[in-house]
Amino acid sequence: MNCMEFYYLQLPSYISLGICGSVGLLFLYIHIKKINVDIKKSNMLIIISLSSIIVQILVVVFFQSMGNEIGSFSMFYNVINLFILTFLYVYRNEMKLNYYLYWSFALLFLMGMEIRALQTLKLGLLDAI
Repeated sequence: MNCMEFYYLQLPSYISLGICGSVGLLFLYIHIKKINVDIKKSNMLIIISLSSIIVQILVVVFFQSMGNEIGSFSMFYNVINLFILTFLYVYRNEMKLNYYLYWSFALLFLMGMEIRALQTLKLGLLDAI
């Protein structure tokens, strides 16, 4: 994989990191300051954040399917992100109790998992040991 392909593989990760981190911190600020925000706007921010994660995962899967070796640990963390998204969908009704607090923690956790996936890019199982 040349340098330009590697850049296009990292770019969606950095965009998704920025979106998830900023929305997560914004929701944490809203929860702490007890600011009243329209729930439709909050839901739109959540949809944008989760969509950016899904696009980033699809880009990684697409590069892997083209025969590029992106690293098994990076793929592992992206699969974990898919499981996290699944659990967030399943428990979305329970998260309405402390809406902004739960979503801020969820988005910041997803951001951390994406950072880890980005750090392990191009690392295989034997390279990480």
